[in-house]
Amino acid sequence: MAYCNGCLKENVEGFCPACESKLFNRSKVSPVLDFNWDDIENKSQGYPSGFSISGVQPKGFIGRNKNKLLVPNIDIESMYIVKPFLDSRRTLAIDSPANEHVTMTMADQLLNISTAKCAFMQFANGEPVYLTRRFDRDNKGNKLRQEDFVSVLNATPEDKYYKYNSFSYEDAGEKLNPTDKIKFIKILIFNFLTGNGDVHLKNLSLLESKDGDMLLSPSYDLMNTKLHIQDPQIAMNLFKEMERTKEHLLSTSYKYTIKDFIELGERLDIKERILDKTIEEYRKLKSEMSKFVNKSFLSDLGKQKYHETIEKYYKQLFA
Repeated sequence: MAYCNGCLKENVEGFCPACESKLFNRSKVSPVLDFNWDDIENKSQGYPSGFSISGVQPKGFIGRNKNKLLVPNIDIESMYIVKPFLDSRRTLAIDSPANEHVTMTMADQLLNISTAKCAFMQFANGEPVYLTRRFDRDNKGNKLRQEDFVSVLNATPEDKYYKYNSFSYEDAGEKLNPTDKIKFIKILIFNFLTGNGDVHLKNLSLLESKDGDMLLSPSYDLMNTKLHIQDPQIAMNLFKEMERTKEHLLSTSYKYTIKDFIELGERLDIKERILDKTIEEYRKLKSEMSKFVNKSFLSDLGKQKYHETIEKYYKQLFA
């Protein structure tokens, strides 16, 4: 069965009308690009580029030409970011675009977590690529004010792990308004259940609203990192007490359960009834998450490993 390359809707070849609208302003766009990653790299020589998953996943910028076709672009103000698959030395490297795509799609559709709009696509040579439309630009390409939590918390790079151990999620949560605190807890639980161990200070941001308020930005860089690298259950300490060692969070064995996330919610002054509702929502989602994994563009082995991650962390969280 064919699935939409954006929302994974069934019986769709390429993109459904809703995804064409969200991603490409209603333009018809093929899920197969007319260029390869090398074309982006060649155009980017000497220009800024970026990495995700702790610096092991490259990302580049692409734009649209006058014919509204996607093209390689050295302009970092362009509307799209693309990520090829990981270095082949990583486990299930070729699955990384499909991994990020299905994880972002689950967050959006199952939990109504605001996410960057994204798609699973292919380069001209058939290699998979993850595409995301930038949320820090308006429809005319003008830059919106975005501030990651390295800046919000004035994190000081004392060592190479400062994005992980300078502050806790509790510290970050205290900078949010009441509504965003609820969203924040939902995001943290989702990341735990989907094996995302790389939600550090640079992967959390505030974005300026139309009214000039700094609000929690749409989520980005959501993926099951456990498919590709060995990393901790969660990227940062939950609490200000730094329940795990600050030297290297991977070396500790703290076993998180739902009680920890409830306590964090209570510390952030989230009402008990709202926490209970959020937790109950997650308790019912395991089978739905598995259905999304089955619909994804992951390889068979990638799907198997993703299912194992969900099963493991659901068991640990709700034991």
